[in-house]
Amino acid sequence: MTNFIQTITVENRQVDKENYFTIGYSPEIEKSLLCVYISWIAGYERYYELDDEDLALFERKREEFLKKYEKEIKAYRTERLIGSGALRDYNFRSLPENILENLDSYPPFNGYVYQNGILCAKIKIEDKYFYLPPIYDEDCR
Repeated sequence: MTNFIQTITVENRQVDKENYFTIGYSPEIEKSLLCVYISWIAGYERYYELDDEDLALFERKREEFLKKYEKEIKAYRTERLIGSGALRDYNFRSLPENILENLDSYPPFNGYVYQNGILCAKIKIEDKYFYLPPIYDEDCR
Protein backbone atom coordinates (compact mmCIF):
# COMPACT_ATOMS: atom_id res chain seq x y z
CA MET A 1 0.00 0.00 0.00
CA THR A 2 1.44 3.36 -1.06
CA ASN A 3 -0.27 6.60 -0.05
CA PHE A 4 0.79 10.18 -0.62
CA ILE A 5 0.17 12.20 2.54
CA GLN A 6 0.68 15.94 2.95
CA THR A 7 0.72 16.02 6.77
CA ILE A 8 0.25 13.58 9.62
CA THR A 9 -2.54 14.38 12.03
CA VAL A 10 -3.02 12.65 15.35
CA GLU A 11 -6.49 12.42 16.86
CA ASN A 12 -7.65 11.49 20.36
CA ARG A 13 -4.32 12.41 21.89
CA GLN A 14 -3.42 11.21 25.35
CA VAL A 15 -0.58 13.36 26.65
CA ASP A 16 2.23 12.34 28.97
CA LYS A 17 3.58 15.79 29.88
CA GLU A 18 6.30 14.41 32.13
CA ASN A 19 7.89 12.35 29.35
CA TYR A 20 7.09 14.61 26.35
CA PHE A 21 5.06 12.18 24.29
CA THR A 22 1.51 11.54 23.20
CA ILE A 23 -0.45 8.51 22.13
CA GLY A 24 -3.06 8.91 19.41
CA TYR A 25 -4.55 7.73 16.14
CA SER A 26 -3.50 8.87 12.66
CA PRO A 27 -6.39 8.66 10.19
CA GLU A 28 -4.00 9.14 7.25
CA ILE A 29 -2.27 5.80 7.86
CA GLU A 30 -5.02 4.24 9.99
CA LYS A 31 -2.57 3.43 12.80
CA SER A 32 -2.14 4.24 16.47
CA LEU A 33 1.07 6.13 17.15
CA LEU A 34 3.49 6.99 19.90
CA CYS A 35 4.47 10.59 19.11
CA VAL A 36 7.67 11.68 20.87
CA TYR A 37 8.24 15.43 21.00
CA ILE A 38 11.73 16.51 19.92
CA SER A 39 12.94 19.95 20.89
CA TRP A 40 15.13 21.29 18.09
CA ILE A 41 15.24 24.55 16.10
CA ALA A 42 11.49 24.11 15.76
CA GLY A 43 9.94 21.31 17.76
CA TYR A 44 8.61 18.29 15.91
CA GLU A 45 7.48 14.73 16.57
CA ARG A 46 8.86 11.29 15.80
CA TYR A 47 6.29 8.62 15.05
CA TYR A 48 6.30 5.02 16.25
CA GLU A 49 3.49 2.61 15.37
CA LEU A 50 1.61 1.03 18.27
CA ASP A 51 -0.52 -2.10 18.18
CA ASP A 52 -3.49 -2.97 20.41
CA GLU A 53 -1.22 -4.71 22.91
CA ASP A 54 0.90 -1.55 23.27
CA LEU A 55 -2.22 0.58 23.76
CA ALA A 56 -3.47 -1.77 26.48
CA LEU A 57 -0.05 -1.68 28.13
CA PHE A 58 -0.13 2.14 28.10
CA GLU A 59 -3.58 2.15 29.71
CA ARG A 60 -3.09 -0.58 32.32
CA LYS A 61 0.62 -0.86 33.06
CA ARG A 62 2.15 2.54 32.36
CA GLU A 63 5.53 1.69 33.92
CA GLU A 64 5.91 -1.36 31.66
CA PHE A 65 5.03 0.75 28.64
CA LEU A 66 7.62 3.36 29.65
CA LYS A 67 10.24 0.64 30.03
CA LYS A 68 9.39 -0.96 26.67
CA TYR A 69 9.64 2.39 24.85
CA GLU A 70 12.40 3.88 27.02
CA LYS A 71 14.86 4.46 24.16
CA GLU A 72 12.23 6.02 21.90
CA ILE A 73 11.00 8.32 24.68
CA LYS A 74 14.61 9.36 25.34
CA ALA A 75 14.85 10.44 21.66
CA TYR A 76 16.75 7.51 20.17
CA ARG A 77 15.81 6.69 16.60
CA THR A 78 15.26 2.96 16.99
CA GLU A 79 14.08 0.46 14.39
CA ARG A 80 10.54 1.16 15.63
CA LEU A 81 10.67 4.65 14.05
CA ILE A 82 8.22 4.84 11.13
CA GLY A 83 8.54 8.54 10.38
CA SER A 84 9.18 12.05 11.60
CA GLY A 85 8.10 15.64 11.27
CA ALA A 86 11.63 16.78 10.35
CA LEU A 87 13.95 15.96 7.46
CA ARG A 88 16.88 15.57 9.86
CA ASP A 89 15.49 12.12 10.74
CA TYR A 90 15.60 10.86 7.16
CA ASN A 91 18.37 9.05 5.32
CA PHE A 92 19.80 11.31 2.63
CA ARG A 93 22.41 8.64 1.87
CA SER A 94 19.67 6.83 -0.02
CA LEU A 95 19.83 9.51 -2.75
CA PRO A 96 21.80 8.84 -5.94
CA GLU A 97 25.43 9.81 -5.49
CA ASN A 98 25.39 12.55 -8.16
CA ILE A 99 22.45 14.23 -6.38
CA LEU A 100 23.98 13.81 -2.94
CA GLU A 101 27.31 15.34 -4.03
CA ASN A 102 25.60 18.57 -5.13
CA LEU A 103 23.22 18.88 -2.19
CA ASP A 104 24.14 21.82 0.03
CA SER A 105 20.98 22.25 2.13
CA TYR A 106 17.73 20.55 2.98
CA PRO A 107 15.50 20.38 -0.10
CA PRO A 108 11.81 21.26 0.14
CA PHE A 109 9.73 18.79 2.13
CA ASN A 110 6.65 17.78 0.13
CA GLY A 111 4.91 15.48 2.59
CA TYR A 112 5.13 11.74 2.97
CA VAL A 113 4.78 8.53 1.05
CA TYR A 114 3.44 5.72 3.23
CA GLN A 115 4.69 2.39 1.97
CA ASN A 116 5.58 -0.90 3.60
CA GLY A 117 4.69 0.44 7.03
CA ILE A 118 6.97 3.49 7.02
CA LEU A 119 6.54 7.18 6.31
CA CYS A 120 9.14 8.15 3.74
CA ALA A 121 9.82 11.86 3.35
CA LYS A 122 8.87 13.12 -0.09
CA ILE A 123 11.38 15.73 -1.29
CA LYS A 124 11.86 17.58 -4.54
CA ILE A 125 15.28 18.30 -6.02
CA GLU A 126 15.18 20.25 -9.26
CA ASP A 127 12.37 18.56 -11.20
CA LYS A 128 12.51 15.13 -9.53
CA TYR A 129 10.86 13.69 -6.44
CA PHE A 130 12.67 11.34 -4.10
CA TYR A 131 11.44 9.30 -1.14
CA LEU A 132 13.75 9.11 1.87
CA PRO A 133 13.35 6.39 4.53
CA PRO A 134 13.90 7.19 8.21
CA ILE A 135 17.43 6.94 9.53
CA TYR A 136 18.18 5.00 12.70
CA ASP A 137 20.77 5.58 15.39
CA GLU A 138 23.57 3.04 15.03
CA ASP A 139 23.69 2.15 18.73
CA CYS A 140 19.99 1.20 18.76
CA ARG A 141 20.07 -1.72 16.35
